[in-house]
This record gives sequence, structure tokens and C-alpha cells, in this order.
Amino acid sequence: MAVSQFNDQLGQDSNFATTIDMKSPLESQLTDNPLYLKIKERSDADKPPSRSSPLGAVAHARAPATESRAELMQYIRDQDKDLEVGYFGAIRYKPVSLGGLDLKLEPLHPSIGTIVHGIDLNKDLENPKVVDFLRALWLERRVIGFRNQDHLTRDDMVKFAKRFGEVGEQFGEREHRPNSPHDINQQIKVPGIPNMLVLPSDEIVPNAASGWHCDATWQPKPPMGSILMCREAPPIGGDTCFCDCYAMWEGLSLEVKKRVEFLRAVHVGSVGHQMDGKTPSAVHPVARTHPETGRTTLYVQQGFVKKFADEHDIPTEEQRKLLHSMKMQEGRPEYTCRFQWEPGSIAMWDNRAVLHTASGDFWPHRRLMERLTILDYERERRVPYYAPNQHSSVANSQN
Repeated sequence: MAVSQFNDQLGQDSNFATTIDMKSPLESQLTDNPLYLKIKERSDADKPPSRSSPLGAVAHARAPATESRAELMQYIRDQDKDLEVGYFGAIRYKPVSLGGLDLKLEPLHPSIGTIVHGIDLNKDLENPKVVDFLRALWLERRVIGFRNQDHLTRDDMVKFAKRFGEVGEQFGEREHRPNSPHDINQQIKVPGIPNMLVLPSDEIVPNAASGWHCDATWQPKPPMGSILMCREAPPIGGDTCFCDCYAMWEGLSLEVKKRVEFLRAVHVGSVGHQMDGKTPSAVHPVARTHPETGRTTLYVQQGFVKKFADEHDIPTEEQRKLLHSMKMQEGRPEYTCRFQWEPGSIAMWDNRAVLHTASGDFWPHRRLMERLTILDYERERRVPYYAPNQHSSVANSQN
């Protein structure tokens, strides 16, 4: 079923989740896809998702022990079927008047994440001052979100993205266009927008990027940012979490900072990122200077980084300990915010300053997302680098 059909159905029936065919794939293009059909074999055999996956682990934690996929799904759906939309309590927000708009800025966390209420991304960005304000807020807060933007078409999303940077391919730069047959997301083609990545998940093939990562760091020039639109959200779960990479760097011990400050690490893609059968990789600095703020981020995440560059000749055991120290910074609650999705919600994040992960906790519910990457218009700023100054150098810091 195409996104337009979803939107039509949603408008016709408020009890949308109970009227659609749960046994059909979220995207009709997957119906005859060999990879989809291969994964579907587990569903056809009535086997639940593997407990070794976050989606499977949470599903089994929610329900009594059962090896029947159908029984597990029914148990969870019975738990969630009476959920209603409601609003309780107060939120804190900062009122801002700008260009005739009365905006409400809702912080999700003390250092990271802000939801901008009171804006229509289709018409209010005609004012350059609004675009400048949003970009400044984005740099300050790393992640900005918007609600009630479901009227934006896919073409409108592209128009929105172009206000902040060059729209990249599905994974950023155009010199790397994955053609792996092992990633269902890449099999969904959007007419006229080949650089949009469609991310479906349904009861047959659960799908969630549930591991901390920055997008496409296995590229020599990773994308500056990403924009994610929710077209269909589960009734509960499926949030996206973001982690502040400035805080991750600050949180390292002084000893570790001194050891890794001038090191480089190897970022390796997965089989789904292969181009012509070759897995991509790139080498980037461990400490990265943000090209617009000048601040230092920890540019290592265990999703794609497995080792330091061979040029450093670091013993295996020391590498293990150093990587473990950095991994312990990932996802600390003091550094993270959580964005709860609704149909029509959009999040835009700075790929140079945050990690993110999907919360793999929503199976068997459906989730449909659309992503665009944005590249810096200033091409010389696209390659990650480290340029310490008197404010960022470890030699001038105290712990």
C-alpha cells in the first residue's frame, strides 16, 4: 500500500490500525521482493522475532512465554487496543515571536532536542529570517522536531531540506550509491525522488535501526544532517533517541582524552551499504571539530567503528579498553533525549553532533518513515577533521 493510500485511509477512518490489512507489506513494491519473501518465511512458519533482536526481546518481555508468533502478536495487540490519544499535565516551552509567527520552543532535554510548535514548514519558511532562526536553533540544540506536518508531500520534504543544505543520495554523497540486494529499504523506489530512503516495518518483517550510530560515517564525507518524516506510527513505542556527542567527549576521562585526541578510527559499513559487492569504509578523527560551532565532539560510535587506524599501531587489548571507554558514553541518560513519533512529525538532526537510534520496542505494530540526507553547501566542510584551539585542546582542559 502506498503512502498516499495510507493518508486517504487515515482520513476516512480514525480507527486506522484496525482497518488495514496487517498481513500485506507496508510498501507494495516489497510484495515480490526476494529478500522480503525470505524473511517472511519466519512469519509463515509462525515463529516470533528472534529474542536476540531488540524488537523480539521486548515482545517476549511483554507477553507470557510462547513460541507462537500469532499468539504473541494477539497478546500484545490486546494490551494496546484500548489506547486513546490524550494530553495531560504541563510542558515547559519558550515563547518566541518571529516574522509574524508565535512559536513555542519545547526543550526535550537540558542540552539537546527542541520541538518547534506553531510553524507550517510548507509556507512559513518563505521568510529567510525563519530559516536562519531554525538553523541557529538546530546548531545550538543538535536536534529540532516539528508536529502536524502530515500535509507535506514528499516533494515538499525535498523543498524543506534544500533550505538547509544540498539534498544527498540515500546515504549522502553521490559517489557512493549502495546497490546491495540485502537491504529491504533500498528496494523501495520513490518516483521522482530516488534519494529518499523509505523505512518500513510491519508484523512480517520487523525493521528498526536500534543501535547508536551517526548516519553513513563509512563515507569519506558523511552527510551533514538527516531529516526524518513519520507517515505511520505505532500506537506505543518506536521512538527515536538522540545522544549529545559534545557531552560524550566532555564525559571522557582526561587520561582517555589525552590518549585518543589525535587518533583516527576506521568506520565500516554493513552488507546493506555495499556497492557492487564491496563494503565501504572510511577513516575519521576520533575527536572531531564541528565546522560551524568550532566545538569538539566524540566522533566514535560502536555501530560502525571497530578499531583505530592501523597507522597508530595500538595493541589489541589497549584498543579494546579505549573503545569500551567510549562506548560507555553512548546513550547515557544525561546526554540523551527521546522523540516520540506521531504521523506528520518531522525530526532534523545534526549528524556531526549527535548519535541516534530507533527504539526497537514496537513489534508487531507498523511504522513507516521517510528519510532525506542533507549535505553542507560549503563543500570544504564536508570532510571530518580535528583542529584544536585554545578552548578545545585537551592540553588546555581540566577534568
